[in-house]
Amino acid sequence: MTCFRTMTTLLGPITRRFLSVTQIARSLTRAEVPGEQLDAKRARLLYQSKKRGILENDILLGNFAEENLKKMSEPELKAYDKLINGEHMEWDLFYYLSNKKTPPEDVEKCSVYQKVKKFVDEKRVPRS
Repeated sequence: MTCFRTMTTLLGPITRRFLSVTQIARSLTRAEVPGEQLDAKRARLLYQSKKRGILENDILLGNFAEENLKKMSEPELKAYDKLINGEHMEWDLFYYLSNKKTPPEDVEKCSVYQKVKKFVDEKRVPRS
């Protein structure tokens, strides 16, 4: 019993520190940051588009973001944010964009997804 209390006492600060780091990480990746300025949102989305976790999406989304984020309206940026930081896994997003999987209906109907998909399709190198 004494050993358990000692462990609990020692782990308390570690657990609190872990939870605060987890909360910070979650806040950096969630789909929407309340009160975020438009320029800050564009900068965040550009960074997140280039640092996806898999190289394929880094290239596809990074190139799209470089060419298009400056022209996108606030609702489009919000939809793009939801698309890349929302509920869909990285590989699923890649498979949707590369025609390996059919995207869910909500993704397929999203105008921003359609823009990204068109961008990716236009950049595709034809096989000979």
